[in-house]
Amino acid sequence: MKAVIEPGGHILKRFDADMRKLQKRVLKMARLVREQICGLQGAFSGKDEDATEQVVEGDRSVDLLEVKVDKFIIRLLARRSPVGGDLRFIVTASRIVTDLERLGDEAVQMARVLEREYGNLGECNGRAVEDEVRELLTLLIELFDQAMLAFRDYDYQAAKELAEGKTGPDGEMQKRMQRLSACTLAEGGDVSHAVNLVLILRSMERGLRYVQNIGEHVIYLATGKDVRHKGA
Repeated sequence: MKAVIEPGGHILKRFDADMRKLQKRVLKMARLVREQICGLQGAFSGKDEDATEQVVEGDRSVDLLEVKVDKFIIRLLARRSPVGGDLRFIVTASRIVTDLERLGDEAVQMARVLEREYGNLGECNGRAVEDEVRELLTLLIELFDQAMLAFRDYDYQAAKELAEGKTGPDGEMQKRMQRLSACTLAEGGDVSHAVNLVLILRSMERGLRYVQNIGEHVIYLATGKDVRHKGA
């Protein structure tokens, strides 16, 4: 685990141990959510019959850790009365934890649709929709990794690119989601195919937004500038 460092390079000394612990717990929660998304990939491959159940069950660990981190933050605020960069780090951690929990929820929603409807999502240009969704999840994981590395490393530039949607995987993911939606509607056939796909794509879009949010939070951490809802 790297030292928690302010943008100017100053190591937080006053309660460094507590801040390291907070960072460690946020990163642990990120790993749990990442496991959910990776499990969802396995579910869309059709090779792991228990994958959807594992994604759903994994959400309990994410929720429990969210509560644990929230309580830890409350104690930090009460005992330390942090200011400046210390306070920004705590606020950022709290915001990221919220978005991680929401991202985990979206993984669960996709898993539940898949659990009911695997093989009933239709085709696009002769290719099973499940295959395309699995590749979209690969892009989401790549963006998620970038977001969490930006948080770990106080990487303002990477966070800015992510928040603005300027990373390669971000643009590709949005274009492919749009093409998949249009293709499925054009294919016609069973209306349930389109309905199920819409549910999955909406969860995917929200998941992408939560990852971008993390980039915005890291911008706040690095600069003190709140760019939410107005672009970086």
